[in-house]
Amino acid sequence: MISKLAKGTACFFVDNKIIEVEDSEVYAYGIELLLSTIFNLIIAIIIALISNEFIPCVINLTAFVTIRMYAGGYHADTHWGCMLTLVCVLSAFILIIKTFSTATIRFLSPILWVLSVLILYKFAPVEHPNKPISEKKKMKLRKKSLISFFIWTIFCIIFYFVKTEVCFYAVTGIFTLTCAMVAEKIKLLIKSYS
Repeated sequence: MISKLAKGTACFFVDNKIIEVEDSEVYAYGIELLLSTIFNLIIAIIIALISNEFIPCVINLTAFVTIRMYAGGYHADTHWGCMLTLVCVLSAFILIIKTFSTATIRFLSPILWVLSVLILYKFAPVEHPNKPISEKKKMKLRKKSLISFFIWTIFCIIFYFVKTEVCFYAVTGIFTLTCAMVAEKIKLLIKSYS
């Protein structure tokens, strides 16, 4: 659906002489990514509003996205797979924050942070075979992912002592990202043996 819509939009641009025919595939791919991002954002907003957990979801997803754009992570094979993954992960997050006590959150936050820093330090950035990156670019992405993580660490330390729940929202976003990094590494390893 998203792919067809993107290709149709690119064809519309070609027909109206907005882009050249030879550029249509590149534009279609860019439009496909944009549409996928928009649909995922709409889904996330709907889930956050329905669950009445808008601010926690915003903090969680912002922590996830701001590090993931440099560190990489799991890529579903289809847009539907990506949307389903988002729904499952966000629903699990909401269930956790609605059921865990403050004491549990206070206990888990540092543990999740330590696990996250270890995974991030070990694997960032996760390279996808369809998008190889140079060593220089890897070093830049690694540095940016660690800087972003450091900024979120400051945020988490402050809120751990002020309002632990807010710290937990961010830490779970970061931990989800590091789980996505491990999942992508495993997926690539399995594919390499196939």
